[in-house]
Amino acid sequence: GASVDLLFANEEEAMLFTGKDNLKQAREELKKVAKHFVITQGKNGAMIYDGDTFIDIEPYATTAIDSNGAGDMFAGAFMYGITNGHSYASSGKLASMASSKIVSQFGPRLQWHEAKDILAKLNP
Repeated sequence: GASVDLLFANEEEAMLFTGKDNLKQAREELKKVAKHFVITQGKNGAMIYDGDTFIDIEPYATTAIDSNGAGDMFAGAFMYGITNGHSYASSGKLASMASSKIVSQFGPRLQWHEAKDILAKLNP
C-alpha cells in the first residue's frame, strides 16, 4: 500500500514523479504511493486527494508578480489547517488564499497582519 502520508507536488512534479504525461493519470498513480496528496495548479488552484475523494480548490484572483515561496506557503498553510482541526477542503481554501497573497508581492513571507486577516476569513 501507500507508504507516504501526505505528498505535495505541482503539476509538473506530479507527472515527472509518476512518469505520466497527463494529470489524470498522474493522480491515479500517486494513489499507489501516497495516502493523501495535494497537487498545486498555479493560477488554476489545487487538487487534494483526502484518501477517498478528490477535492478541487478554487484559486483566488490575484496579480502574480513573484512566485518565490508560493509552494511552501501553500504547504505550510495547508498543514496548519489540518493540524488545527480543519477539513482538507477548508485547509485547501486557507492555503489557496495564503499562496495567492504571497505571489502578489515580492518576497516569500507574509506580514503578521496579513496572516491574521487570512486566518480571520477561515474562522469567521
